[in-house]
Amino acid sequence: DATSSNNGVEVVSLAGLGDDHEAVGDNMAKSIASWLDEEWIPQEVHVKMGISVKNTYIRCRSSGLDDVAEIMTQVTDDLFDNWAEYNADAFVNAWDIGNYVADYLIAKSGSETCGCSTKIVD
Repeated sequence: DATSSNNGVEVVSLAGLGDDHEAVGDNMAKSIASWLDEEWIPQEVHVKMGISVKNTYIRCRSSGLDDVAEIMTQVTDDLFDNWAEYNADAFVNAWDIGNYVADYLIAKSGSETCGCSTKIVD
């Protein structure tokens, strides 16, 4: 659930996602691949990008990181660092994936999303 901070910005808590970071990461990886397959065409690169996101998510959460913006940025940085693996086949960029991850985490944590959020694919 979201809680208010002193400056009026809602902080998203990922506590509702539980402690099984592997399962959350796996579901997020599948969601990313399904989302991209639906948006474009089914491709192996979508699975590979999802696996990268899963690994980043698990690493972030296992080290105690639970800030959606920081996780989104780390996901984007990790994808960007290895973009040569994805570039030939990808129809999106690392930030598109990072934004989807933020929308996914906010939606799955039970927090309120906005009308501009990407529709999450289960």
